[in-house]
Amino acid sequence: MTAYIKFTALSGAHNEDPLCYLLEVDEAKILLDCGWTDKFDPEDLKQLKRIAKQVDAVLLSHADIEHIGAYPYALGHLGLNCAAYATFPIHDMGQICMYDAYQSRADVEDFSTFTLDHVDAAFDKMVTLRYSQPFSLSGKCKGITITAYAAGHTVGGTIWKVKKDTDEVVYAVDYNHKKDRHLNGTVLMTTEALGRPSVLITDAYNAKNEQPLRKTRDAALVETIMAALNAEANVLIPVDSSTRVLELAYLLEQHWAFQRLQFPLVFLAHQSYRTMSLAKTMLEWMGDGVAQAFTQRREAPFDFKFLRTLYRIKDLEKIKGPKIVLASLSSLDTGWSHHMFREWAAVEKNIVILPERGIPGSMTRTLYSAWNSRADPQAVDGIRPAVNVELDIELNAKQKIPLEGEELSEFLAREQQRREQEAEALAKQRALMEDEESDLDEDEVEVAEVANILASVYDIYVKDQMRTGGFFKQSQSYRMFPVHESRKRVDDYGEQIDPSVYMKGEYQFAMQQAAEEAEEPQAMDVDKIRPEEDLIPSKYITNDIELKIRCKVIYIDFEGRSDGRSIKNILPQVAPRKLILVRGSEEATQELAEYCLSTESMTSEVYTPHIGECINVSAATNIWQVKLTDSLVSSLNMAEMADYELAYVSGIIRFPNGEDDTTATPMDVHEDMESSTAPIPSQPAAQVPILDIVPIQLQKQHRPILVGDVKLSEFRRLLQNEGFSTEFVSGVLVVNAAAGSDSGSVVVRRAAAGKLSLEGKMGDVYYRVRKLLYGQHAIL
Repeated sequence: MTAYIKFTALSGAHNEDPLCYLLEVDEAKILLDCGWTDKFDPEDLKQLKRIAKQVDAVLLSHADIEHIGAYPYALGHLGLNCAAYATFPIHDMGQICMYDAYQSRADVEDFSTFTLDHVDAAFDKMVTLRYSQPFSLSGKCKGITITAYAAGHTVGGTIWKVKKDTDEVVYAVDYNHKKDRHLNGTVLMTTEALGRPSVLITDAYNAKNEQPLRKTRDAALVETIMAALNAEANVLIPVDSSTRVLELAYLLEQHWAFQRLQFPLVFLAHQSYRTMSLAKTMLEWMGDGVAQAFTQRREAPFDFKFLRTLYRIKDLEKIKGPKIVLASLSSLDTGWSHHMFREWAAVEKNIVILPERGIPGSMTRTLYSAWNSRADPQAVDGIRPAVNVELDIELNAKQKIPLEGEELSEFLAREQQRREQEAEALAKQRALMEDEESDLDEDEVEVAEVANILASVYDIYVKDQMRTGGFFKQSQSYRMFPVHESRKRVDDYGEQIDPSVYMKGEYQFAMQQAAEEAEEPQAMDVDKIRPEEDLIPSKYITNDIELKIRCKVIYIDFEGRSDGRSIKNILPQVAPRKLILVRGSEEATQELAEYCLSTESMTSEVYTPHIGECINVSAATNIWQVKLTDSLVSSLNMAEMADYELAYVSGIIRFPNGEDDTTATPMDVHEDMESSTAPIPSQPAAQVPILDIVPIQLQKQHRPILVGDVKLSEFRRLLQNEGFSTEFVSGVLVVNAAAGSDSGSVVVRRAAAGKLSLEGKMGDVYYRVRKLLYGQHAIL
């Protein structure tokens, strides 16, 4: 069956805003990402609010605010009530990301847009998957299978394939085909499962950018940092709290360890310790370089010896001298990065290194635009130098300060008064209940006691078998002590065990004493992921200030996305039947769309929807659904092809409900499992009739049909594995070409309409190659 597919961009289309899209497959509504900015303005979610209650599933592709930021808010306030699907790292790192974002805002204002309870509830509803693990959805999404594939860019980053019947929709945004130090590249071009999809949804964010080599970028970053530190300057790198920061931290730790540098290297974020602790448990999701370091050199990746993880600004103030700080959040609008930028921006020798361009409207994008307009366009190896930026920006500075003096006394008095009023109200309620009980007769008293027990905090109601009442009275109950079982904590390796439970008293005392004698209790409790609430009486103040920016700024691309040239090479290899371009500036979107339309090997159906625009990307024709009898199915000779089983059957199709079948004509049917396919005029899938098929002897035999598409490069690898020597000559695959002779040579070429032709002298080589070539197809 061909599905009825519609697509609507809710955010991130013809602009560089966060990503959020609605994919409709027949009756199912699937939300692709649920991004927001760290300003957390509910006005940005108007489109999401309109459809949130109708969503049946959410697919999350990366663990940063631009992909998951609105998910807790939508679950708590917009009526989103469905499961979300993500990989294990996206679940764990995404929760840390949202904790850090909440704490960053709560540190400077009375933030109530969403709470930590909303974050916990949202991630508790998340279903975690592994790469290449097909997962069948239920409910309105019944019949739809989703599969996650590696996207690169971030640990656990995902390309989603949504499949129903013969339709496949691939959602691939923010992917990276190049290897990072801690990640492998995407599998978008290397796996057949993602090739030739019905619809490909991808972004044009980097369509106009060219990325220097990784070696060049790494060297430029290190040289810029060392030049600043040697000049007694401070270096600030605004980073996210859980994703791309791992690449920068891993790179700088390796350089510090190799050079034995003494300059302070700091990662400052509210969840910094937990980020690095969780990174140690995700080695299987990382690249070959990390795995090789762990298995061959016995190194423990992300067990840093030079990088300090801090979560309080007062700990950073204790470190004297020039230092490099990786601070969250990456927008420079809030969090510790904003705090440090306000302190260091006025000093000319200090430098801010931007690893990404930032979203429009952010402080990071403002600095990037200023650097881009002033930097020398003559780049050295693709890296443009740092420049001194001179800007005066009006800021609304927010700050949280503890209460003192009279304000603190008034606050404590109000709290005391509130507690007394609550205690007085509770006492009056108890007295009223006792008065009501005294007015009841004996039977009513007994019933009231039972009701009181059931309504209290006691665990269970049990009859007292040792005590009997009157002739018509029930046995009275006795109360049970309440039992509270603490929630078991489970990680990827099973239930977490507290060793102190099994230690004797003297060992417990020794451990407690050692903990108290620790000089700096900096390490957080990683098992307790949720941060503690700040109970110190405080108030929030706001001041309008003028921020004078005089420091140096440089942009070095560590976004971890494929650049424009790579994207233009990748899309023809994927070869989608229909292409939807989303997130990207107006110019980038238009340029990539024009390139795809002008490329012969690309589809001519390229869509660039605007915000709120719904487009129909269903197939031009649907197919009949045919019922076959058990006897017919058992007689078919099935041939396997990818995820399908195919067979050939001849018959006459007729309508089953007594409808006129005088127009029924013999036709060939290609059988796909228990349904056969034949084109009909375009119509919604819900209106496709279900037909019966009656087998007849139209013809004793038919011309064999080869189903499948084989790439010459893949067929060459197969031949080499079978012991053949091969080479490409002018686009033609030559097999077993002997020097100075054509004896035993076979030529495989791609003919018109994408068909493969086999040429050569009859012999052992020819027949073996032909057998292998036929084996790559389903012969019906």
